[in-house]
Amino acid sequence: MKKILFKKVILLLLIVVSQNVLAQNKKVKSVSHDALTKAGTYTEYVSKGGATVKVGDSLQINNPSNFERYMYITQNDAYLRADNMNKKLKLKAINVSGDDKKGYTVFFTCKGLGATPVFVRYEEAVQTNEIKLLDQDNTNLQE
Repeated sequence: MKKILFKKVILLLLIVVSQNVLAQNKKVKSVSHDALTKAGTYTEYVSKGGATVKVGDSLQINNPSNFERYMYITQNDAYLRADNMNKKLKLKAINVSGDDKKGYTVFFTCKGLGATPVFVRYEEAVQTNEIKLLDQDNTNLQE
């Protein structure tokens, strides 16, 4: 009886240790703005300005570029309205779409502002000051 119990404990420990090792070896798929050659989903992105954005980072919605709505931030296939200014978004996925002919576009899938995801065309939104990447010091802004 003791041998069976001992074997079960050892087996349980092996399972726990192996899961921890697998979680630590999670592969980071990184892409840079200068090296967009393949569409897909990534975990890390280096922007045109040199900022590194990772899944789980926070973004803050700034001023709309069209005074009434955001041109590069959408939700439910509609442009986000200006009343969402200063809200915080949590980055869920980094996506690259396009092809060699038309070029590639980076867009982020974010959680926030209701049940449906928010999509951000990152480079264009940063250039027009619609969105800002929050660093670790100022992540506790308005949600």
